[in-house]
Amino acid sequence: MATKKATPKGGAAKAAPKKAAPRKVAADKAAAEKPAPARKAAAPKAAAPKAAVAVDKAAPKAPAAKKAAPKKAPAVKLSDAQTNLLREIAGSGETGLPASKRTQKTIDALQTRKLIKRGKKEGDFFKYHVSKVGEKHLAGLDSAAGSA
Repeated sequence: MATKKATPKGGAAKAAPKKAAPRKVAADKAAAEKPAPARKAAAPKAAAPKAAVAVDKAAPKAPAAKKAAPKKAPAVKLSDAQTNLLREIAGSGETGLPASKRTQKTIDALQTRKLIKRGKKEGDFFKYHVSKVGEKHLAGLDSAAGSA
């Protein structure tokens, strides 16, 4: 058995949205083949010298276009404890620094910033190593400390 759909309380049902009418391609081609109507030649000739003079005057005033400097990655800001732990992990070399419950929160913060990477598991914890991004960050810290 078929049942009727209930109409909204506001009255009549909404009308279906109208579709766009298809374009007539033949009419467009015929319009494109017609020659453009003849224009008065005097008006463009009079305007042309003025435009040339305006361009000549504007050219010396325009400064030379400079190339945009390459965008630098935003600097990672670390707390003192995070910086110290990153230096400690970098100092451990290839062996890596094993995590502990005490340092795990700081290690997670460094790992989300991709400054360190997790290595092999030793016991209950993993060993962590400095990533290439972390090495660049440490190099930037060392150069900033040396200049200050």
